[in-house]
Amino acid sequence: MDVTSTTSVPTTTSSDTVSNPKSQLTADDFMQLFLTELQYQDPTNPMDTDKMLEQTSQMTQLQSNTDLSNTLKKLTDQMNASNQFSSVSLIGKIADTGNDGFAVTDAKDLKTDIPFNLYFDNDYLSATVKITDSNGNTVRTFPLQEGKKGIQSFTWDGKDDAKNPVPDGIYRVSADFKNTNLQEETTKMGRYPISSIKFDSGEAYAKLGSNYVPLSSIKEVDE
Repeated sequence: MDVTSTTSVPTTTSSDTVSNPKSQLTADDFMQLFLTELQYQDPTNPMDTDKMLEQTSQMTQLQSNTDLSNTLKKLTDQMNASNQFSSVSLIGKIADTGNDGFAVTDAKDLKTDIPFNLYFDNDYLSATVKITDSNGNTVRTFPLQEGKKGIQSFTWDGKDDAKNPVPDGIYRVSADFKNTNLQEETTKMGRYPISSIKFDSGEAYAKLGSNYVPLSSIKEVDE
C-alpha cells in the first residue's frame, strides 16, 4: 500500500494578527493616561465635567473588577486547600469503588490466572470466596481456612467448579466469612481501606490496596 507524505507550509497574510501584551489596561495604566490627559489639556478649553466623571467611573469599575478577580482567586485557593484537608481525613476509612468484578474473554485460552484482592474486616475462622456471573449464578467457590484481617490476594484460572472454562462475560467476586466472634460477615472486590492520600496536578488520589485511584471514582466511604 502506497503512502503519500504531505507537508503543509504555514503562510502569512496581511490579515495575520500580532499579539500585544499591553493590549489590556490595568488600573495603574488607566490612571497614568488620565493624569497625562489632564496635564496636556488646553487651559482655554478644559475637559468638561461630564467627561471627567465618565472616565473616573470607568477607572473605578476597572479597579473593582480587578479586586473582585483577586478575591475570587483567593477564595478558590482556600476552597482547594480545604478540600485537600478534608480528603486527608478519609485515611483509615473503607472505600468502595463499585468495581466488584472483571470481564473475562476466551477463558479457555488464558495464559495466566486472573489476580484479585479481597479485604476482610476481621480475623475469620472460615470463609468462602464466590465468583458469580452477570445473572448472579455462582460459577466457582474457594473455601478458606482460618485467616487474618486485611487484604488477601487470590488468583482464578477462569474455570468453573467443574473445571470448564467459563463463557465470555462479566464476573463478580465476593466472600462470606465467619469472624472470631462467630458472626457472619461479607465482603466484595473493590472494597478496601484508604491507607494514604496523594495529590497530583490538583487532583486527590486514594491508595486502595496497592493502587492509587482518583477520589472521584470512589462510590461510597464508611467506617
